[in-house]
Amino acid sequence: MNLPRGSAFSLGHLVLMLLLMCVWLTPAMAQPEMKTKKVIYYGWGSPDTQYVQDNWGQIEEMPFDGVGIVVPLDRHAWQGGKRDTGNQLGWQVAGKKAFRVEEFQDSIKGLKTAKWRKFSENFLPVAVSVSQAAGLNWFDDSRWRTVANNFAVVARIAADGGVKGLILDPEQYDYFLFHYLEQQKQLDRGFESYQEMARQRGREVMTAIAAAMPAPVILSLYGYTAAFDFVESGKSLKEAPYGLLPAFYDGLLEALPSGGVLIDGCEQAYGFRERGQFGAAYRRVQEAVKLSSVPKRYREQVKAAFGVWLDYKGQANYFSPDEFRRVVTSALDVSDKYVWIYTEGARFFPPAGIESSYIKALATVRGNMNR
Repeated sequence: MNLPRGSAFSLGHLVLMLLLMCVWLTPAMAQPEMKTKKVIYYGWGSPDTQYVQDNWGQIEEMPFDGVGIVVPLDRHAWQGGKRDTGNQLGWQVAGKKAFRVEEFQDSIKGLKTAKWRKFSENFLPVAVSVSQAAGLNWFDDSRWRTVANNFAVVARIAADGGVKGLILDPEQYDYFLFHYLEQQKQLDRGFESYQEMARQRGREVMTAIAAAMPAPVILSLYGYTAAFDFVESGKSLKEAPYGLLPAFYDGLLEALPSGGVLIDGCEQAYGFRERGQFGAAYRRVQEAVKLSSVPKRYREQVKAAFGVWLDYKGQANYFSPDEFRRVVTSALDVSDKYVWIYTEGARFFPPAGIESSYIKALATVRGNMNR
């Protein structure tokens, strides 16, 4: 900026003006950022596609921006009370059966019926390291064709039903897909060979997803940090229970379209009470790039979210309503976009086993976000 000679507008005035601009603009600039943050629900009380079809208006009365929606294998059985994981498509993806989109037209219709006004951030859940995956090893081309096919089916249901993305649960439930030392018992190959194959399978899975969803949002309940924390303790990736997860996720990133994101959902944050804990966890997500063979993609497309477990480990009042409000606010402030609320006993759809004060606390958080 050039000032005319003799002007009373000194450099000091200019500095003062810039400082005042910072004071005026900072709140206005920060507010839209908070408005982009989203709170979703995923837990034992997630609704199925039939419930969405019949009650989507009531669902939107809850103070969320979206929800994880279960796709039942048998909708009639689900309504009759068969709601275990054996009747959820998401838990069969890594199994031996190849599904077809045609089998789930009723679920797609149910999702389409909902005329969402507020719930723009809905997801379909998928779990991969479950008992249904028993016998699956990284070198089995036939089984992995089935896995890729099933991911494609879930992605097509999501796309046709107007769903934002997929919730990916990598937790090892009764099967150790990502634990090299356990996998080695099936097929004795070197760790590097397993890493290479896990990365290939990640590319295959994401290619299948992207065929239906050109800009997929993959919310993984936890990501590279599951292995990073183990390695940072001084142990080797080869020994880590989730030692093959980074290679699989590298493959996902390699095939992830430029508009897509892979979110580390930081399930480890379930019981956090302090803002500093969320900040430290966020930094861990950033530091975990050290485990990636595609660091550029990691830095561009891996984001951080946080899980908050309302009834933490069966404690209905683990958080007071005011503390719950404060914790969710802190998590939102630190996250890149999402905070997901998890429950086991408490229900939101419809409300049951939960005090109204917690729902009001969450409504207050969302109201403050939209100011």
